[in-house]
Amino acid sequence: MIINESVLRDILRLFIWFPFRWFVRGIPVMWGFFLFKLIGDLHFYLGGSKKNKIHDNLKTVLNVDDHTASRIVKRNLENHYIDRLHIFLYPKLTTKEKILEYVRFENIELVERRLKDGKGVLLVQPHFGPVQITLLALKLYGFTPIQIGYLSDVGLSRIGKAVAYRYRMKYEKMLPQIVAADRYLGRIYKHLVHNGVVLTTGDGAGGGLYIGEHGKLSFLNTKRLFPTGPASLSLRTGASYIPTFIIPEQFNKFRIIFEKPIVPKWADINKDKWYMTETFKSLMERYVNEFPYGWHFWDETFEH
Repeated sequence: MIINESVLRDILRLFIWFPFRWFVRGIPVMWGFFLFKLIGDLHFYLGGSKKNKIHDNLKTVLNVDDHTASRIVKRNLENHYIDRLHIFLYPKLTTKEKILEYVRFENIELVERRLKDGKGVLLVQPHFGPVQITLLALKLYGFTPIQIGYLSDVGLSRIGKAVAYRYRMKYEKMLPQIVAADRYLGRIYKHLVHNGVVLTTGDGAGGGLYIGEHGKLSFLNTKRLFPTGPASLSLRTGASYIPTFIIPEQFNKFRIIFEKPIVPKWADINKDKWYMTETFKSLMERYVNEFPYGWHFWDETFEH
């Protein structure tokens, strides 16, 4: 997703991170999710360049009409704000019973079976839904996950760095460990080799940022760069590569789907990393077509 800095944005940051965040802390979790949805609705009705770009991309890439595109944009903006703000609810989502009121797993036995067999598990997910809720849900469910992530203050205003970035880092410390994608990944390798669970993204970092090797693949009748790092990590550690998708079913209900592991085909690491990456890409295409509102990168520039 692309974020543009402005004075108005800084004013909104101060409001969101202080009186609004404090207010959310004092209300039930369900109402917190509902307020995040309402902010997305407000953005939709007020309009702006982000809304227009998402609308235009949906029409061009998915070949949908104006009415369908507008309907998807509205849900996409709701999803965007739920993703960005649901961290305010972390202090209240502290038990398995509490998280399962809002998140349900589908095919979790695939993960459990691989771990029982002594294989580490690499969960590869695109930027769908509230992305980090998978990490929180797995922790509360009883797993010991680690995530490969990337949080940077590059390009942020002074308020963005001092408020949004600083406080987001504090909230993310409530999650299991997140290892920076541009740092040494020895902790990740060790965790997988010792039968651990690692989460990473399979559709890149977004915003024009590319960490590690990427390849340009055909995606929804466009060209998009996909990282080969997840496949390489799976091949080098022997961990199962399990595509994972977070589907926002309602503003406060999320389904996390674990797909069958993508397994190597050629017994050649260079050929297999591309085969596995392309297989993930094809599966992701299916999900984006079915749940277009759930994907966060519709505001980017697509190469046709």
